Amino acid sequence: MSPFITEGRIPFDPPGLGIEKTCETWYKVVGDLKCGKPALLTLHGGPGLVHDYWETLTPLSEKYGVPIIYYDQIGIGKSTHLPEKAGDAAFWTVDLFRAELDNLVDKLDLRSSGYDIIGHSWGGQLGSAFATYRPKGLRKLIITNSMAAQALWIESQIACCESYPKELRDAIFEGDRTRVYTDPMHQAGRTHYFRTNMCRTEVFPPAELLPTFEGLEKNSAVNHLIQRPRFGASLVSSGTLKDWSIIDRLHLIEVPTLVVYGEHDVANEKCNAPFFNNIPRVRMVTFSGASHMLMLEVPEKYFRLIAEFLECSRRPCRWSCR
Repeated sequence: MSPFITEGRIPFDPPGLGIEKTCETWYKVVGDLKCGKPALLTLHGGPGLVHDYWETLTPLSEKYGVPIIYYDQIGIGKSTHLPEKAGDAAFWTVDLFRAELDNLVDKLDLRSSGYDIIGHSWGGQLGSAFATYRPKGLRKLIITNSMAAQALWIESQIACCESYPKELRDAIFEGDRTRVYTDPMHQAGRTHYFRTNMCRTEVFPPAELLPTFEGLEKNSAVNHLIQRPRFGASLVSSGTLKDWSIIDRLHLIEVPTLVVYGEHDVANEKCNAPFFNNIPRVRMVTFSGASHMLMLEVPEKYFRLIAEFLECSRRPCRWSCR
């Protein structure tokens, strides 16, 4: 039987908004939040992507009865857009999205029953930052295809591009230098980047990613201001995440944590090593042959690992600290 699905909007008062505007966070719940099992709260990538690709997780709810919560972050997708704040670097910060996540947890009354978080890419950055504040009710954290510092992400992108054929590599670097991205060879390099280090599916782009690409274009102001490098093949970060690092706070994460990435992931081992080296109770898994979109590239193995990790918190099991 298909799980029960509900959608809604939660009022959110963004810190530092400074204008009269009612803001809302759109969410979808697959399953029953009152079923007695902790909900799995998903954090999408970007910033500027939409939640849709995470809906590939829905079979977990169907098979294991885990309630799953999807939502679009503020300024993105079905949540309130804020064109009035375009260009306001002081507004679009990690703290903004952390406040929104905190508000969502409160309004959905998740603290008493407990909840788990899975964050992909930027969502892993947000999830790890959130977990360092030891929020009440958080039981487990999954950081997938993410990075512990923005500088590590840029270094990894450069390393990926340097491994490409010379003509593609040169076109990527030239486009980044001039900020002109219309050259056909640069576009070919960008496609190579996606297919090699972002999503190694047989068919590209997979149907599950189309809403994400469309959403990125619509939400480009959010992505541009926060990430600033062009999504796909840019090597200089000048957005509000430019100097972001969570490394010196990772020891504050108390909950069991699973760190996952792909062998060919742009978020490579160096991006993830600080999570493994600094979080007290952590397990790190690398998926052979895969890259940045594990939920689309190796879904069965990926979902099985997630389910085993989540179920481990609900029955006696041995937890290995590294």
